[in-house]
Amino acid sequence: MQLKTLKFVSIFFAVLFFFNYSLADSKIDKAVDQTTDFLKSVSKRGLTKNQTAEFLNNYAITLKDERTDGEVTYVFSSESYKRYKGKEVISEDGWRFSKLGALRVFNGDVKLTWKIKLGKENIIVIKPKFQPIGKEYEFTYQIKELFFEQIK
Repeated sequence: MQLKTLKFVSIFFAVLFFFNYSLADSKIDKAVDQTTDFLKSVSKRGLTKNQTAEFLNNYAITLKDERTDGEVTYVFSSESYKRYKGKEVISEDGWRFSKLGALRVFNGDVKLTWKIKLGKENIIVIKPKFQPIGKEYEFTYQIKELFFEQIK
């Protein structure tokens, strides 16, 4: 009788141990999957350096920035950009990529970092150099040639 009880108790604890082990294992797998999903979504949040360069080369970007000019259109060339208000060029300055691949847009002495995100909502996160968090701006874009045809 004692031997049967001892076998039963040991089998019970073995089943309980393996059940808890598999439960913990599934929780670990779930946490790993959630982390992997998060990292994938982070990597898809913005364009890479090459994608950004191609995007700037092909499209004119229209947004309402905080330079008191209202809605303006940015047209990037190889080393500079022009801001258009309607048909008129209202400013021109330089841009480049940082060593880490971030898009730097210059406004006089002010360096702004842009992160372009395309998706259901097109957003540019514009961050001044010494601020940890940028501000999001919705934007539209169109092919440069179409933009230039419209302003003729």
